[in-house]
Amino acid sequence: MATAALPTAAAEWRRHWPLVVATSAGMALAAMLSVCFGIVLEPMEQELGWSRAQISSGPVIVSMMGLVLAAPAGHLIDRFGAWRCGILVVAFSLMASVAIGFTQELWQWRAAWSLFGIPAAFTSTVWLAPVSAIFNKARGMAIALTISGIGISQTLVPPLAEYFVQNHGWRMVFIGIGVIWCAVVFPLVLAFVPKKGVSASAADDAAPGEAPAQLAGYGPAEGLRVAAFYLLFFASLFSALTGVALSINLVPVLTFTGLDRADAVWIAGSMGIASIVGRLIGGWLMDHYDVRKLAIAASLISLAFPVGLLVLPGIAWASTLAVFTWGLTGGMKLNAIVYLTSTYMGARSFGFFYGAISITTTVAMGVSPFVANYIYDVTQSYSLVIWAAIPGFISAGLMFLALGPEPDFTTRR
Repeated sequence: MATAALPTAAAEWRRHWPLVVATSAGMALAAMLSVCFGIVLEPMEQELGWSRAQISSGPVIVSMMGLVLAAPAGHLIDRFGAWRCGILVVAFSLMASVAIGFTQELWQWRAAWSLFGIPAAFTSTVWLAPVSAIFNKARGMAIALTISGIGISQTLVPPLAEYFVQNHGWRMVFIGIGVIWCAVVFPLVLAFVPKKGVSASAADDAAPGEAPAQLAGYGPAEGLRVAAFYLLFFASLFSALTGVALSINLVPVLTFTGLDRADAVWIAGSMGIASIVGRLIGGWLMDHYDVRKLAIAASLISLAFPVGLLVLPGIAWASTLAVFTWGLTGGMKLNAIVYLTSTYMGARSFGFFYGAISITTTVAMGVSPFVANYIYDVTQSYSLVIWAAIPGFISAGLMFLALGPEPDFTTRR
């Protein structure tokens, strides 16, 4: 029986571009607190007398919560939809950012970060699940634009946070930026994220008479027996553990290498621009070339980041080039992990599988800065942290290399 053609990439964009605007804004919100962290680390240390490891204990709590909650959160997204879950994410993010800003004692700092652990468990899955399910022909670019929200935060937050630090104190970084970001994101989520579950939204775009390809894939029990899931999990883990330790602490790491704070803040902002460019280029490449090979190449090129900081420390142009390269390739790797998850595991239970894989990023967001700053407290140096990125990036590339042929879900209705 003849059936209507599946939507073209252009048709998908005409119908669903507002969704990508909303999910990109959501990703920017998800990255906000981690981007702020490196800016406020030194001012907090000076004002409160806490060690850097103590300050980093807040994000560690978020990581531990994510370890337990990320996969169940993904299941809830699959069941109840990104709209309901997304509204809760924005609301809890606002409460957490304001609570962090009012911190007076260490226990309050940790309690406020515990509150943030709830929405953190849902991100970034809550923003990527509807995009991965609804887009087919233009999935690579849609994912890229969604994840570019992280780059928006990395570009806009450092100078804005530094303004608050210099004029209103570090507390207003969390309160002011949190209120601004949530005020932008909430109406976009309310208006443009589908109210239906992910599967129902994807079904709307299926060709008449056909089961929608977006719904194909492994169920949770079956997928957990597939090697590709674990290869993607460890590729994300190796890359995130070492990369996040540097990117979250980027301003103090750059000042450690010999740059002054003003240059370090400016260079940190350039990483956001680079990540946006890298994600957009990566999105186009993923729609046209082998995504696995692109991920391998990005992992190897990422080595320029730690090598540049080690070989040419304290040189502004070299640090800018190293950070810019990391922004380009880091953005492309995250795109690839999302795309490869939908390719190798399918979209039937994308929320569950990507929720589980995103545990690696959640854990890295807390554990990596804690370990990095503990090392600094003990050694007064970030050298070991920079060196650790080299085997981490190589290991991630090897995991991508080990992925086999893409599965064929067309026979799995």
